[in-house]
Amino acid sequence: MDAKTTTRRHSSFACPVDVTLSMINGKWKPLILWQLATRPRRFSELQMAMPRVSHKMLTQQLRQLEADGVIQHIAHDQPSAASTYQLTEFGCTLRPALDALAAWGKTHHQAIGADYPSWE
Repeated sequence: MDAKTTTRRHSSFACPVDVTLSMINGKWKPLILWQLATRPRRFSELQMAMPRVSHKMLTQQLRQLEADGVIQHIAHDQPSAASTYQLTEFGCTLRPALDALAAWGKTHHQAIGADYPSWE
């Protein structure tokens, strides 16, 4: 998928960073994408990984990411199998940006007073 096939209809951006932020803006979207970068996850797994996000907000952010073609929702045929979310091929192109954000956070967490739990 390319930018032309997403639901975004922006005609101009201030700079390339603005383009990227238009896809991942919001408090929870980068964290959702970080969780999905390694493997598909169920809604409940995302909630457990981000306990401060409300059910409503997580649902909203997932729907926006899906509408933008960044993630896809996979509904399984079996009643016992929970549906999952995963990055699309287009969404996978955001991995280097997420990795750069994570590296910056690991390097500078003390300067901003953040604890460093086992983020590995």
